[in-house]
Amino acid sequence: MPCSCLLLWPCALHLRGTPLGMPAAMGTSQMGMAGYAQYAGGQYPGYGTAYGYSDPYGRPYGSSMGEAVPSGCGYMQGVTPPPPPPPGAPPPPGAPQLYMQGPMTEEQRLADERDKARRRLEDETRLRNEELHRKADSERAVATVRNAILHLQNGQSDALDKLQKTLEKTSERELPKCESQAEALKRDMSKAIAEATKRREELRELKAMIRSGDEHIKATAELIRQNLARDKDKDQEEMHDQLENAGLEALGMSDTYKSFMEERSKSLEELKSGTKGPALVDLRLLVAKIRKLSGDLTQTATNAASVVREGKEKLARREAAVELSQRIQDTFALYDADDDGFLSKQEVIRYAEGEFTFTPPESCIERLWRNLVTPGKSGIAFDCFQQMKVTIGAARVIEKERRKAQSTT
Repeated sequence: MPCSCLLLWPCALHLRGTPLGMPAAMGTSQMGMAGYAQYAGGQYPGYGTAYGYSDPYGRPYGSSMGEAVPSGCGYMQGVTPPPPPPPGAPPPPGAPQLYMQGPMTEEQRLADERDKARRRLEDETRLRNEELHRKADSERAVATVRNAILHLQNGQSDALDKLQKTLEKTSERELPKCESQAEALKRDMSKAIAEATKRREELRELKAMIRSGDEHIKATAELIRQNLARDKDKDQEEMHDQLENAGLEALGMSDTYKSFMEERSKSLEELKSGTKGPALVDLRLLVAKIRKLSGDLTQTATNAASVVREGKEKLARREAAVELSQRIQDTFALYDADDDGFLSKQEVIRYAEGEFTFTPPESCIERLWRNLVTPGKSGIAFDCFQQMKVTIGAARVIEKERRKAQSTT
């Protein structure tokens, strides 16, 4: 130890009448009473010189022991130490107060006891304050970790990743301060993270199903709108096929959603029991949305089927009308022998005989020409062909009734 360090703490022991018959000398706290006694007995020659121990008079201890002490070593470096004082002489002015000079008086003993009691009280107070601070830090750390766990348990689906990272960082920082509760907190944290991971996967699957169902309902509704707006037969047939397939797909999705809710009902209930706060509300809303989507998809399939059925019926009626119109045109062309676009009287009679097995009377023919033939035209045009057919049919009925009446008389 350097000499300058010893100069800052001059603690000495003044021995009177040592058992070794040595002159009075001073020891230091570094050596202690026993160490100095051994040194004074010659067991450690050179010790004072090597470490620069000095007595209150500035003399290296080695000089009093007969050692060769280099100049400048000791209490006052660079100054020649004074000669040793005579036996029993008081220490010079300014010398450090001695730790012990003979037996303690009663007053000194009481003062020493009071000093010990004071130091003991200060130590106890310091330890108590340190314990209180430690407990406060531990409680604060426990509360911080538990709060992070609670946030993860209550977190909504879109914030789970962020909340889990926050919990991991908080536990890494605060768990070492939690002392006896650290293990329990680790278990709670692991459980919360496992539940959050399971909840995240369940919510991701539920959201994907909801998104798929919503998109299919919107796409089917658009097909229904386009189907109702199309007029061309070819386009309608293609749209009917697309809409019919969309309706069947919607019905299949509805059945899938129902089966999913039946199969997952137990696991979803367990997930609900471990979820709290806003996260529980979020989970319940998603489950309710899945159940509602199942019904919406069924209704969408029903609407699509209804539109397809009505469209097909309408298309069938249109096709039937076209087919009927074509048959009528073919019939008119069949009896229009000269292919002039008009039916003459002879052609009308041949039509009645061929289609109704009836020869119309002259009065019927005159009525037809009077009502259906435009002046300047050679006969009945195709536009009046249906009215001609009805008139001839009515004339046949009248003729049957007349003959029936004659036969009864």
